[in-house]
Amino acid sequence: MPELSLIRASAISMVVHLFFGVITIFVGAIAIKAMDKYVLKRIDLEEEIARGNLAAAVVAGALWIALAMILTKG
Repeated sequence: MPELSLIRASAISMVVHLFFGVITIFVGAIAIKAMDKYVLKRIDLEEEIARGNLAAAVVAGALWIALAMILTKG
């Protein structure tokens, strides 16, 4: 029966880590939107991307990549 308790503990740990990962992604997305709103006041990234501005898409992608790099370190 020790294997069952190990499996149960692993499952609980996985669920907790998944929960915190999802929460962190949402917090990161909110932070990216806040940075878009307050730091890049004169540039609306979503509108620029919709108009086909490749530079705006690269900036938005870089923000998401930076968030992913921060998440993998934490």
